[in-house]
Amino acid sequence: MATIHLLGRDFAIAPYKLGELRRAAPYIDNIQRKTDGTGSLTDLMDSAVDLLHVLSIGLVKIDPLLTPDYLEANVSMDEFVGLQTAFLDLSEESGLKRTGEAEAPPAATPAGASSADSPSSSTT
Repeated sequence: MATIHLLGRDFAIAPYKLGELRRAAPYIDNIQRKTDGTGSLTDLMDSAVDLLHVLSIGLVKIDPLLTPDYLEANVSMDEFVGLQTAFLDLSEESGLKRTGEAEAPPAATPAGASSADSPSSSTT
């Protein structure tokens, strides 16, 4: 469960199922498009509102008052970093973000073999 500290309360949001992910997808796409590093304040604010829409999908199941409009009117920028963390946690738990891949093992060398042990091709 992703934990969100918001408006002085803690909320635990369960990983999203397919229907919830489908509803969240347009907002997640917008967030990805607008966080390309340009740094515009308009894009930051748009991303913040999109993030509220995504999180609200899970929050309204806990408290029906936590709609995107309510959150936008009541959430401060001081809470934004925590919301970003909760969004990333929720994305990962819902299967949208990979936690990382294991490194590939080094190429195996047969036991006892080395490049100096190669058989010679001379004929005697």
